[in-house]
Amino acid sequence: MTQEARFSRLEPELRKAHLIQATLSCLKRHGFQGASIRKICAEAGVSVGLISHHYSGKDELVAEAYLTVTGRVMGLLREAIAAAAPSPRARLSAFFRASFSAELLDPQLLEAWLAFWGAVKTAEAIKRAHDHSYAEYRAILLRVLQQLADEQGWEGFDAGLAAIGLSALLDGLWLESGLNPSTFSPEQGVQICEAWVDGLQGGGYRRFC
Repeated sequence: MTQEARFSRLEPELRKAHLIQATLSCLKRHGFQGASIRKICAEAGVSVGLISHHYSGKDELVAEAYLTVTGRVMGLLREAIAAAAPSPRARLSAFFRASFSAELLDPQLLEAWLAFWGAVKTAEAIKRAHDHSYAEYRAILLRVLQQLADEQGWEGFDAGLAAIGLSALLDGLWLESGLNPSTFSPEQGVQICEAWVDGLQGGGYRRFC
């Protein structure tokens, strides 16, 4: 039995998972522009027609791959928060530790993410996927920051604006660590984020009021 025949006999969700994995492999190897449908087909060992049966084109396939990766990341972050002590500060600390875990600092994850980001400006389906995942990420931070503000009694605190700032800090640190892991250790990355929250609690929260 050929690989394509075996692929056709898989359950629909397994077929999609197989195609997404092939897409991620091609994105890491060729970038968004170089990862053509034909290369993805070759990686998956299937025909163009089989991909067309599931997706309207490369943009839709890459967008779903993007959501698959971000869904895994969000799941890890939520699990870390759920396992933390119930205080807002403990939840933020758990979020930071998970953000600098070995799985999220995987160089291959960075390569895929850079390919996704490079396509956001040119592909509407990927832009929608990015907007969705970024909003979901900020919502996690917003919720915990609002809980911290409520606990501390910060009147007029704009948790949404603070979440944007903290998200930007995390993104910058994550990107720098991926490009040059010797710049700082994961522990130092957590330390920088903890210092940001220390600044809030030391009176910096007024900057977000």
